[in-house]
Amino acid sequence: MDGNLFTEDIVVTSAQTRDDLAELLRVVHVRADRPSLRSLEATTRHYQTPLSKTIVSEMLKGRRFPRKAVMLSFLRACGVPEEDTEPWRRAWERVASGEQQPRLASETADSGRGAPGQALSVGSAVGTGQPAELGNGFSEEAEPRNSPGPQMRRRELSAALRRLRIDAGLTIDQVAERLLCSQSKISRLETGFRTGSLRDIRDLCDLYGVTNQGQRDYLMELARQSRRQGWWQSYDIPFGTYIGLENDASKISMFEATVIPGLLQTAGYARAISQSGNLSVEVAEQHVTIRLRRQELLERENPPDLNFILDEAALHRHIGSSSVMKGQLDHLIAKSRLPHVSIRVIPFEHGAYKALDSSFSILEFPNKVAGAVYVEGFFGAIWMDRERDLWRYQDAFLDAQSVAVGEGESAEMIARIGSTMK
Repeated sequence: MDGNLFTEDIVVTSAQTRDDLAELLRVVHVRADRPSLRSLEATTRHYQTPLSKTIVSEMLKGRRFPRKAVMLSFLRACGVPEEDTEPWRRAWERVASGEQQPRLASETADSGRGAPGQALSVGSAVGTGQPAELGNGFSEEAEPRNSPGPQMRRRELSAALRRLRIDAGLTIDQVAERLLCSQSKISRLETGFRTGSLRDIRDLCDLYGVTNQGQRDYLMELARQSRRQGWWQSYDIPFGTYIGLENDASKISMFEATVIPGLLQTAGYARAISQSGNLSVEVAEQHVTIRLRRQELLERENPPDLNFILDEAALHRHIGSSSVMKGQLDHLIAKSRLPHVSIRVIPFEHGAYKALDSSFSILEFPNKVAGAVYVEGFFGAIWMDRERDLWRYQDAFLDAQSVAVGEGESAEMIARIGSTMK
């Protein structure tokens, strides 16, 4: 933590359920450098409300709705100033008033692992990029290399609506008051939590003084396209947001310290990981199917640039049988030959480096849409698009690149390890 405010962009008014609140608390946890349960317990030992490892774990997974005092102790331990906690208090009270009964823990659903935890969450509150030039100089930019999916369009729309509101000199509260709707609705429209109806977009355009018909039509079209169904939505999976963003990215940079990234996994390897998560056979096979379907972007026309950095540990950890691991390592070598794919390895002898205890993906998009960081962990996974978060993880990725061996030497290392497996 650098002592600066790091939650000012989180729109806490968007939290309506315990899952929403858990998502935002996970963002705080990640931005605080993911303090361990043990350290949180130790830090709060002398607080009026000390934390326990079990309560924090279940709170961040969304399995338990915390007492307000517990949430505030957690925020304080993560470095949130006392003067910034009032919106969190109100959010807690709003969620508490809507609580009915305990919720069942959701099943595992992440991008490449199979570990227990909550599924992908939209953690950040504000996008920093702009979809296309809006305002007096509005113009619709050329389509990106691949037809944008609904998640991409939703991000474009949310960033555009936020910019229009700011240009109009209005706050979220003022917009909600004039349109006779809740603050959380406007907040969710601007964060991508919600897709606006055509009536919503029309009313917002009127309120913001958007008179250019081309601009109004473009925003309407963004709303229509953001409601399209992606292939992943037919599976009813909780991490569809990530898949949609991954599918639209123009560049993907992944770091993985312990397992092979999901985009590079073979069916056997993916199956072994899914089966380790205490899932039913049906759900485990669905995860394998989805993972293989995601990999189609490696072979499609105009694929994204893909940069993978693996710790050597991921190559040695036996997932499945020896033959499964041998096939997985051979698969890595084959994929490394694709012109748009780079696979590099950080050898054991290097020692420690910035990203050692993490796993993350950095997604970059065309048309000036803000990039996003997807971070995995025991408590689940979130994605963030705040500029400061992007810089932080880009710095960690560049550091990992600086200590990884070259692509040729990495392929030789993978082949050498694979030759020891029979």
